[in-house]
Amino acid sequence: MKITTLIIMILLINTPIAKAEGPFIQEKLAPPEKNISQTLQKRALIWIDGQWETIDNQYKWKSGHWTEKKIGYVFIDGEWNKSKQGWQWKDGYWKKIDINKWINLYS
Repeated sequence: MKITTLIIMILLINTPIAKAEGPFIQEKLAPPEKNISQTLQKRALIWIDGQWETIDNQYKWKSGHWTEKKIGYVFIDGEWNKSKQGWQWKDGYWKKIDINKWINLYS
């Protein structure tokens, strides 16, 4: 049990959680497909809605998908932000939360 917990903690420490921002554009991009919300609950997985990603300073659509839960983290969806330079996408990211909140959220 202690070894498993230690391995999970090491994996979490090495998990990238960066918030990437893309280039400015004049109009924000619409999703190329309709997001389908998932209401099915899976014990070890969470559903992440389709959203834009910033890869090599370009926007690429990533369809909705199931991914493993990260103990002590919640996924924050990406979002478009408006500024004087135009629209800029901020990628979704994993945010660390209190473990008791996490347990209440997923129990």
